[in-house]
Amino acid sequence: MSRTDAPGGPLPLDEQLTAGARAAAEAVVRHRHALHEIPERGFEEHETARYLQQALAAGGIAARTGVAGTGLVAELPGGGPGPTVMLRSDMDGLPIEEDPTHAPRSRRPGFMHACGHDGHMAILLGVAETVARARAAGAGPLPGRIVLLFQPAEENGPGAARVVEEGVLDAWSVDYILGLHLWSFLPRGLAIVPDGHVMASSDEFHVYVAGKGGHGALPHEANDVVLALSHLVVTLQQVVAREIDPLKPAVLSVGKIAAGHACNVLPERGELHGTFRAPDGAVRGRILHRIGELAQAIALGHGVSVEVDFGTGYPPTVNDPKVARVLREAARSVLGESEVREGPPTMAAEDFAIYLQQRPGAFMLLGMRDEAQGAVHPHHNPRFRVADEVLPGGVEILVRAALRLMRGEGTR
Repeated sequence: MSRTDAPGGPLPLDEQLTAGARAAAEAVVRHRHALHEIPERGFEEHETARYLQQALAAGGIAARTGVAGTGLVAELPGGGPGPTVMLRSDMDGLPIEEDPTHAPRSRRPGFMHACGHDGHMAILLGVAETVARARAAGAGPLPGRIVLLFQPAEENGPGAARVVEEGVLDAWSVDYILGLHLWSFLPRGLAIVPDGHVMASSDEFHVYVAGKGGHGALPHEANDVVLALSHLVVTLQQVVAREIDPLKPAVLSVGKIAAGHACNVLPERGELHGTFRAPDGAVRGRILHRIGELAQAIALGHGVSVEVDFGTGYPPTVNDPKVARVLREAARSVLGESEVREGPPTMAAEDFAIYLQQRPGAFMLLGMRDEAQGAVHPHHNPRFRVADEVLPGGVEILVRAALRLMRGEGTR
């Protein structure tokens, strides 16, 4: 279908999809509420997967299950020749006890959707309903294919990595990938879509120190692992302050130190755990190298032994500039010209970064801070809330962006 099909105005397909996205608003909120009640740990999202499969099947859409364990992939109906655009949502909840005043509220004690993943899934279900409505209304074929990916284990889990390792992107011939994150740090009605860095890398480090224990009154007879750990904490902060270019952001934080059980006993073992983040790959590598190097040096100086382990991390989330511009223009067509910005990025992290290493794509931060609804608390907080009114806009933005990518607008 060409632009000449509707001189002077939008194509019928555009109109059908826009109308469908707006008509799906009530269903999207209903899906979000239902999913909010059943949060599950990463790679254990069995009930969540069943809900998603049934919701898609109700619209006549068959899903492939068992992707990366508990994930799903579904191609939307009406696909035609042209690029394939994958839209991705995460699925997992967090081990957090939800504020008892919330409604809807988690039905799983000790677990809640405290990061917006229930909203992300609902938005993709809204995209599915939008396309199904357009087909039922007699809209023509899509100028390409839309594939939905519901990915398990984004929170502290290798969900995206497993999807890539299983060859899902290749199997579905994905040309572009889009995603979004509901963002409580940004007012509702605003969005951020940078041309490059959206989110930072994120890596964990774990340091274990061992030495000769002893009496607190006789420190010369022991190796003080607490003192060694204390020096390491201070020295690690100097890496960011004095070894990294001030124009290149980086954060290193120690979140846990543990050693000993009594005030007058020098313990034999101690440990510390932390994270470091950087949007620049070279900075990330420098910090990783220096953590191990400094731990060894300080251990040697204090006469203790040391082991350093690094957890599985995420690379920086870096948008493809051409795809980012397409997503940004789609967001502006929904939110308004002045309501979509190219920054600032954030030092938080997302495993969507792994997809952006494999395919051209873009990731958007969609503001949802709303004082009236109490959607003011940060992610990973027991009082975190999703502002439901933002969800239909997320559906329409993704539909419009996918349509533009399938037509080749802005990417040639």
